[in-house]
Amino acid sequence: MKLHGVCVTAIAALLVMSSAQAQTAASSASGVLTYNASFFADARPNTAYDMIQRVPGFTFDDGDSKRGFAGTAGNVLIDGQRPTSKSDDLQSILQRVPASDVDHIEVIRGGESGMDMHGHTVIANVVRKTADSTKIVAQVANNFWLIDHHSVPSASLEFTKHTGKSIFEASIKRFANYDDSVGRGHITKTDIATGKVTEGGVHSAGRGAGTSLTAAATVPLFSGLFKANLSLQESPFHSVVAYYYPTGTQRIPDDSSDRTGELGLHWNGDIGATHLETLVLQRLEHNTDVNGSFQPGLDQLFKSRNNTGETIARATLRYNPLQSLTLEGGAEGAFNFLDGKSSYLENGVIIPLPSGNARVTEKRGEVFAKGTWKFSPDWILEAGARFEFSKISETGLTAQSRSFFYPKPRAVLTWNINPKNQIRLRYERVVGQLDFGNFIATSNLGGTGLSAGNPDLKPDQRDQFEASYEWHFWDKGAIVASYLHEQIKDVSDQIPIYTKTGAFDAPGNIGNGRNDEIHLEMTLPLDRLGLTNGLLKTTNVFRFSHVTDPVTGHSRGISFQRPREIQVTLTQDIDSLKSTWGVTYVNGWKERSYLLTQTRIRSVNPPYLEAWWEYKPTPEWSLRFEVDNIGRFVYASKYERYSGPRNTSPLSQTEYRTIKSQPRIYVQIRKTFG
Repeated sequence: MKLHGVCVTAIAALLVMSSAQAQTAASSASGVLTYNASFFADARPNTAYDMIQRVPGFTFDDGDSKRGFAGTAGNVLIDGQRPTSKSDDLQSILQRVPASDVDHIEVIRGGESGMDMHGHTVIANVVRKTADSTKIVAQVANNFWLIDHHSVPSASLEFTKHTGKSIFEASIKRFANYDDSVGRGHITKTDIATGKVTEGGVHSAGRGAGTSLTAAATVPLFSGLFKANLSLQESPFHSVVAYYYPTGTQRIPDDSSDRTGELGLHWNGDIGATHLETLVLQRLEHNTDVNGSFQPGLDQLFKSRNNTGETIARATLRYNPLQSLTLEGGAEGAFNFLDGKSSYLENGVIIPLPSGNARVTEKRGEVFAKGTWKFSPDWILEAGARFEFSKISETGLTAQSRSFFYPKPRAVLTWNINPKNQIRLRYERVVGQLDFGNFIATSNLGGTGLSAGNPDLKPDQRDQFEASYEWHFWDKGAIVASYLHEQIKDVSDQIPIYTKTGAFDAPGNIGNGRNDEIHLEMTLPLDRLGLTNGLLKTTNVFRFSHVTDPVTGHSRGISFQRPREIQVTLTQDIDSLKSTWGVTYVNGWKERSYLLTQTRIRSVNPPYLEAWWEYKPTPEWSLRFEVDNIGRFVYASKYERYSGPRNTSPLSQTEYRTIKSQPRIYVQIRKTFG
């Protein structure tokens, strides 16, 4: 295993340790760090998201798109509140908050009395200024690919108005959808029995352009604040991959489209000595996908159409009987549905698919209670539990109904050694969520082929044990190290399903397993090392999982897991030029998947490298110029195909595909009015 990312972090830690005397411990340690707007001034940030990226030792989490509201939050709050939209992602919301509107950012580590951590051990709270203001931000950008010369432009217009405690927001955006791996490459197929090798060329292309409209209003109501938000979005995408063999050409086109609408209503305020927070959310989505594979002698066509909906109602009550103790309880109810239809034709003949057409509904309820107790100036304990009840029903070729009940305890113990050092211990039972899309047949005709729907799926359950250490130094520096151990029941992976029309691969549960992760994060200021206003940030994640393969019975890793992720970013703020430049290195990734008659390894290599420069001549104007994928990474897929099930059949064919991607230039111009 390559450990060059770890070495960077370790060397930096040694350099910092040599200057540990520079730290000054306060007499009363605190788990809250506050960064005023002046802390970010050298970087000339445009948005709150730019500021979050500069918070020492903090790694942004955009949240989860799974159903429900509990457990899906990202790790950033705005004015102490979680954004109430699920369709509008947290990163986009933060990018619409002008940096000039931010008063300060608080980082709450391990918990604090009166603060809802939303399931995270560390969160950031963006606190906006209260002065009246009106701002309009216009932005245009374009992506240019340097080999085939195609481009995907984008543009947005954003409006924000503060009047007293009222805030009005709106945006319209045309955003770019693109595939970073487009390019040309090579394919090699080897027949194991005869040794015959077939080679060909590959050409990949893909692009799209989505449109979104968002609007939100926050106004005082009944001694609290009421917020309504609306989000509408359409996101089409078209791609095609062509394989050029001596015997003919295989074309694999794919056209997909997603349409989403969401309305959220949120109120929070004090009722006597308690604080009440309520939420109602309605979300509807329509997805279509048409993909095929066309070659001499074999035409395949797969079509799917899914309508989904989600209705959520949630209430949380918070009470502080003591200054050092916060009690919280509440309930959430949700109704979800999916109407899915899919069809598959082979040379014009309809082939029935397991769970090709189905309606799936879920009724889910959850009650929860927890307490946060700061039992000494340096120690905080958060403990509680959630209890989830759900009933999932499916109608179609398969009609059945199943009920689930899962208790989900959680405990976090935090020790603030001093204002610079903190240790956190966490135990939590995390229950996965069934993906409704796994109940319906899907396809990847250019890769692993057809996948059946599986009405017998169960959510995986993970007992998580985590230890974290966080150290802040040199004003802007931080090192965060954590170790996570998971004991997993009903691991979600891939299983074979047998029907009258044949055997299919499908999502399924493969028994128990375990997973271990090591996370190392570092933010290193480089002023003392000779680079004024320089900053080095590294992220290193290593995963080690073990499950039993349902086909062979042998031990292996979990399908689709990426064992290693390493990223290094170097930036420098140059005040005299009113500029910031940076470079980012990503080591690529690799993942394996295991199906009934084949295995696949997907990887991105060599490392990905990008460089950028941002110029801000005035607070109102900014220009960003970026060159991405300088080294032109190679997207590779290796398939090992067997003549039958992998446990009883010999290897019959290997296939290796590579596509050399293209460098890309990104240009962005931004103007703020007001």
